Amino acid sequence: MLPTRMAPRRIVQPTETCAIRVDGEEVRAVPGEPVAVALAAAGRLVLGRSVKYHRPRGATCYAGECDGCLMRVDGVSSVMTCTLPAREGMVLETQNVVGSARHDLLAATDWFFPDGMDHHHMFTWSKAANRMMQKVARRIAGIGKLPSGVAGPVAPRELSCELLVVGGGPTGLAAAAEAARAGLDVVVVDEGLQMGGHLAFLPGDVEDDRHGEGPARDLARRLADEARASGATLLASCSAVGVYDARNSERGATEGAPEHTVLAVTEEGSLLVRPARLVVATGVHEGASDVPGNDIPGVLGVRAAARLLAHGVLPGERVALCGRGHWAEAVAGALRAHGAQALGPFPLESVRRVRGRSAVKGVDVAGEDGAEQRIACDAVALSGPRSGAYEIGVQAGAEVRFDGDGFVLGAAAEDGATASSFVRAVGQCAGVRELPLGLRQARAAGRAVAAEVRGGARG
Repeated sequence: MLPTRMAPRRIVQPTETCAIRVDGEEVRAVPGEPVAVALAAAGRLVLGRSVKYHRPRGATCYAGECDGCLMRVDGVSSVMTCTLPAREGMVLETQNVVGSARHDLLAATDWFFPDGMDHHHMFTWSKAANRMMQKVARRIAGIGKLPSGVAGPVAPRELSCELLVVGGGPTGLAAAAEAARAGLDVVVVDEGLQMGGHLAFLPGDVEDDRHGEGPARDLARRLADEARASGATLLASCSAVGVYDARNSERGATEGAPEHTVLAVTEEGSLLVRPARLVVATGVHEGASDVPGNDIPGVLGVRAAARLLAHGVLPGERVALCGRGHWAEAVAGALRAHGAQALGPFPLESVRRVRGRSAVKGVDVAGEDGAEQRIACDAVALSGPRSGAYEIGVQAGAEVRFDGDGFVLGAAAEDGATASSFVRAVGQCAGVRELPLGLRQARAAGRAVAAEVRGGARG
């Protein structure tokens, strides 16, 4: 087996740490930082194994959108460690292995079946052998085991508000501040550990609609402070997962009550929010790139690399950036500022394969003449196509359109109005790529919602 440990790669050693245990070994983490980030800082990139062939797997997004960071935590299976704050004494175990993440005996499956395995027809020549194979398959299949203990039922909390904003990024915070300033009862939910969205971890400067150009992270803090000062309630680590029409429920909507319920999930349990209006500011999904070897631990999205850097962790000492754009340039600059080598960025279509198994060893890139060049590196950051995070908006009644790069919510550029009188969509999820334009759209949406709710307009 290839080693899965590398030297600790924190940019600055923290002054305060806590102890967590991973497969019986102690790892030092910064209290409150995502557990997957702490493991990356300790050189632990292999967090699990694939279900069928038991190939090494690790986090690729650090944003709760992939399954590479799933681990058993304090007796509970399949916990996303990239959104789990580290705390003293927590116990983590690798799932889906016989042995350990470093030495999984079932990894031999990948060697015995190099051309693939059709488990549906395995050992069908013998009924007895097939029954035995099925028993073995059931024994080792699945992800994780049942929790160690039985948790009792937790009643959902209920909350009513005049405006619910899903997404605590720049446009969501701007819309919330405007609506709250106009007197509405506003709640903002965001699945991240902190408010600010992509600005909270984007290296370098950005331009906003009011203050000119400045550090992205400073703008994230300022927008969150403005929303709070205006009276909005900000709930981090709170994921909106569904929108339901109360008129179709068994109880039905009571007279004068909001007609929609939004289901959100927190660490404490479920939260049922009944808003009069909804603003969706959910940003984008970072798309995957179909490059051979893109599942090797150490291959991550360019935004994931930025997240690691924001937590003071280098994604690697020699990082190959594949894909052009502002994010690739910003990450490259941050890597070089911290003494790491940023290779590229290379056009995404020129990448032929990533090499390695338990860790990245290199990437093959084709030049303009078609000749391939093998570049040694220990991490690869891919900047693939992005698509709007449109799911909640669609459930609320908004329409979807294709904008040439991906699917986004159909919304008016000036104020985020959609086909539904209940929901507005602003920012990148609605196809508005430029931050100043998105902020102006979001502020207009907040004012429009306030006028509707106070004046009883649009339904």
